[in-house]
Amino acid sequence: MLRCFILLALFATPLLAQTSGEIRAGFDALATAHPDLVQIEPLVDGRPNLFAAVLRDSKTPGERPAVLILGSLRGDEAAPGAACLAMARALLADADARALLAKCEIIIIPTPNPDARDLRFARVANAVPGNLLPFDSDRDGKTDEDGPSDINGDGLITQMRVKRKGGRYVLSSHDARVLVQAAPGEQGEYDLYWEGVDDDGDGRINEDPRGQITLSNDWSIRWDDKHPGANHFMMQLTETRALATYISARRNLAAAFQIRGFGDGVKFADGPAARGDDPYQRDKEVQAELAKHWPAGKPGIPMPGEGAGNVLDWLYESQGVYAANLSLATLSPAAKADDTEEEEDSDEDSDVEEPDGPKPAKPSAAETEQMAWLAYAPADYIAWKAFAHPQLGEVEIGGWKITARLDPSTDDAAAGATRALAFVQRVANALPRLEASNVEVEDKGGGLYRVRATLHNPGAMDYRTAFSDRHDIHLPLFVSLPNEIELISGTRRQRHENLRAGATATFEWLVRVKDAEAELTFVVESERTGKLTHTVKVKDCPAIKEEE
Repeated sequence: MLRCFILLALFATPLLAQTSGEIRAGFDALATAHPDLVQIEPLVDGRPNLFAAVLRDSKTPGERPAVLILGSLRGDEAAPGAACLAMARALLADADARALLAKCEIIIIPTPNPDARDLRFARVANAVPGNLLPFDSDRDGKTDEDGPSDINGDGLITQMRVKRKGGRYVLSSHDARVLVQAAPGEQGEYDLYWEGVDDDGDGRINEDPRGQITLSNDWSIRWDDKHPGANHFMMQLTETRALATYISARRNLAAAFQIRGFGDGVKFADGPAARGDDPYQRDKEVQAELAKHWPAGKPGIPMPGEGAGNVLDWLYESQGVYAANLSLATLSPAAKADDTEEEEDSDEDSDVEEPDGPKPAKPSAAETEQMAWLAYAPADYIAWKAFAHPQLGEVEIGGWKITARLDPSTDDAAAGATRALAFVQRVANALPRLEASNVEVEDKGGGLYRVRATLHNPGAMDYRTAFSDRHDIHLPLFVSLPNEIELISGTRRQRHENLRAGATATFEWLVRVKDAEAELTFVVESERTGKLTHTVKVKDCPAIKEEE
C-alpha cells in the first residue's frame, strides 16, 4: 500500500512537469536521504542530467549481481523517466525492498536521452524522438530548412490532408476519423502531411525537417544506416558512447530493462535469427520463466518493434545480458459500438438470421491501433477544419497532434510503475548466486586427502546467458585453492564455463595437510556474482560418496 501511495503521489503532478533536471533533483534528494543506499554517478562531465543512480547497501561488504533500469531512450517519451524516479522512491520506502540491496545492485539511468526528452518542455508542439543534428535530408546543400510548422496559429502541429484523386490514403470504413493507406489497386482519396508549407520553394513539403539521430537506434548490433534517424555512422551520439562505456564496465550486470510508455507486457530482445537448431534456446527458456513474473492481463495491441541497431539487442549480444522492454501501459482495442455483453456460443442457438452478402472486412492493424488511441486519448485528436494553404490551396488541418500517441495517462503510468517495480524485485530475487554447498574428503593416509568441493547456483537464472557462453562474452567461473595449501595433484585454479539455474559443479584436488584440524579454504572468482571465499576444517568434512 505504501508503494502505491508514493507512486500515485508522484504522478499527481502532470507528466510533462517532470523535466530531466527535476528528475535529477529527485534522485539527488534520495541520495541525501539515504547516503548508504544511493550513489549518484555522472556519465558525462558537464551533463548533470545524464547520470546513473546506483542503489545498493554499502554497509554490506562484497560484490553482487546487478539489474539495470533504463528510462526510454526515445526523447519523445516523458513518462518512463518519471516512472524511474517513482520506482526508486517506492523501493527505498519499503523495508523488504531495501533488504534486496544487500544482495544485489539496482542501477537506474532514468534519463538516458535528457536533451531530446527536454525538447518536449522547450517546445511541446514539436517534440522529436531523437537528438538534434543538422542534416541535409533533401541533398540541396542546406540543412533543416523545411519541416513541420504551425501554419494555422493554433499553437499545435497536427496533420494536414489534401483531397486528391489517386492519393495514398482513404477514410476507414470503420471510423471516418481514421485515415489508412489505400490497398494495392484501391483508388486513394487523400494525401497526408504534417502541418507545414514548402519553406524552401522546391515544390515539396516538410522534406527536410530538423535532423536527428535516434538514440534508441544508434547501437552497433544489426545497425542499419537506412533506418530513420540512423544518420551516417553507428554509435555516433555522445549519449550512446557514454552509456556503452558505463554499461560495459559493469561486469556484474545480469539483466537490463528499458521502461517504455506503451507495449504488451514484457518484450525480450529477439536475438539473432536461428538457422537450424537454435543455439540460444536456453536463453528463451529463461526469458519465458522471467516473463511469468509480470502480472497477467488482457492482450493489447503490440507496439512497433525497436528497429535496427536497438539497445536491447546490444545489451543481449554485446554484453551477454537478459534484456527486455517493460511497458507502463497496454493499449487495448476499442470496443465496437454494437458489441453486446454476452455472445451466443453457436449459431444453432441463435434465431437471428445473418444478412446476405459478404461480411464487412475486419479493421486492419493500422485502423485498430488508431481507433484504440481515439478511445484512449481523445484529446490527442483535433477535428478537421478547412484551411487555405498558400501553396496547396484548400486543405484540412486536424487529425493527430505531432506529440500524440506517446505517453500513458497519469493513472496508467503510476500503475505501470508499480508493476515494473514488482517485476524488477522478482527478477532481483531470481539473479544467479553462487554457494559452496558441500566439501567432502577422502583420507588417503599420511596427511593426504582427496578433496571434492561442490559449487551451487540456487538462483533462477543461469550464471551466463547461452549467447555469452557461446561467444565468450564473460569470463568463466574459477575455483581455486590458495598457495598456503600444499597441492599434490590437480589444477590449483580450476574453471567452469557456466552454471545453470539450480545446477551444481564439482572440483577435485589431492592435498597434503598436517592433520584433520587443518583448514581448507576455497576461493570462487565470478564476474557476475563477485568473489566468494569458503573455509572449512578437514575434520568437519563428510566422506566422499562415490556416484554409482
